[in-house]
Amino acid sequence: MKAWQYEHELRRSAKLDLNWRSEWKSVGEYEIFPKDLVSMFWSSRVPGSGAPECLIAGAIQSVENMGRDVSRAEKLFEEGLKLFEEGQIEHLKATTALIFDELSRAPILKDHPYHTFERPLSWEEISAQISRENFDVEASRLYSSVLGGWLGQISAASMGTKFEGFFGKELEFVSREDLTNYVEEEGGYNDDIVYEIVAIEALSRLRKPSSRQIGLFWLKHIPFGWSAEYIALENLKRGIFPPNSGRFRNPFQEWIGAQMRCMLYGLICPGRPYEAARLAHMDSVISHSGNGVYGGMHSAVLTSLAFVFKDPRKLLLKSLDYIPRRSEFADVLRKAIDRCKSCDSFRQVREWIEEEFKDYNWIHVYPNACCVVTALWFTEGNFDETMEIVLKMGFDVDCNAGEVGTVLGVMIGANSLPHRWVEPLKGNVKTYVKGFEKVSIERLAELTLKLSEKLSC
Repeated sequence: MKAWQYEHELRRSAKLDLNWRSEWKSVGEYEIFPKDLVSMFWSSRVPGSGAPECLIAGAIQSVENMGRDVSRAEKLFEEGLKLFEEGQIEHLKATTALIFDELSRAPILKDHPYHTFERPLSWEEISAQISRENFDVEASRLYSSVLGGWLGQISAASMGTKFEGFFGKELEFVSREDLTNYVEEEGGYNDDIVYEIVAIEALSRLRKPSSRQIGLFWLKHIPFGWSAEYIALENLKRGIFPPNSGRFRNPFQEWIGAQMRCMLYGLICPGRPYEAARLAHMDSVISHSGNGVYGGMHSAVLTSLAFVFKDPRKLLLKSLDYIPRRSEFADVLRKAIDRCKSCDSFRQVREWIEEEFKDYNWIHVYPNACCVVTALWFTEGNFDETMEIVLKMGFDVDCNAGEVGTVLGVMIGANSLPHRWVEPLKGNVKTYVKGFEKVSIERLAELTLKLSEKLSC
């Protein structure tokens, strides 16, 4: 049936009811831009840790990081802060919209260092710059490594949730022995694993998965997102599909969201880092672009290579082969590794990160990728020691701990993970994903291995 025919039939069959009670009054109960959401954009607390956050400030600084002139947006930001302090939220709605508009068309600063790097976007462009080397993995240890990856990720991210959003010096008081006190029963609630579970559901059901199709699963299962994922979900529901959903009017496109969720593809592709990177790219472009996508690729590559390399330093060095070599993200990784080589402790590297990236948001992919590199570099694979380091590096601790926990869990296997990290989970993980409120971690491992076979990884 054509749309005009459907509408014509509605009109033709309509019967007037003079007793119909007007529903106009109920319209006032709906809000296109809810006050609570506007307020959250300007001032909120990170749910797990209570760290202060201003998403609007993060949007502005992120666009400036991408080499654009944000002076007009910053002027509006000053006005917005005043409106927020005065409680004029209705007026703040317009200012917020104007800021997003200014950011979407902020002029390019031609002499900004950001523009000296390459930023390939399509998989065809990216794949031409990265290695295709694969490695054999013993089939007998696959299950233990995959399960170890999930257990390491979920327990570490649960711990990190309590500490995200702070600089490392603020977290020095936490002792290594006390870390597992913050691993919540069944992992607690954490947004990091939500997207991986939805991806597993999508990949399991789809014959030929694509970014577009996974994005539709987001709409079905994910009730709310933040920063880059919030923008992506808004774009998706308006029919703006990947890769545009990740880049269209998305000032957060180079934040950590893709990096936090793409370890899944390394678990699916053991010893196949090129294919892990390809799948990570497919997922990442739903909500990110450019260096944000490379962050997703890197977490997938690290996880895939962890099935092969048992030396974290060799693992890090090899991972560089699977990132566009002339990108700024690759440059950041190389600088972080060089800094680790020249420093005696992770605290010295931490000082460098805090200074080098002081104008970047704490959720941006760059400082957090450096934290992951540092935590892996200054350990010999000891889980407790590495968790202490990744915690005391600060920034987006739960995302970084989840990534490092996955890598180490794969390296050492489920049976070698310290019991005190695994026991609080009780074999399950809780989520706010519709239809997946409680998931068996062993079931996650089994589904991951099935996907590995299905996708021929």
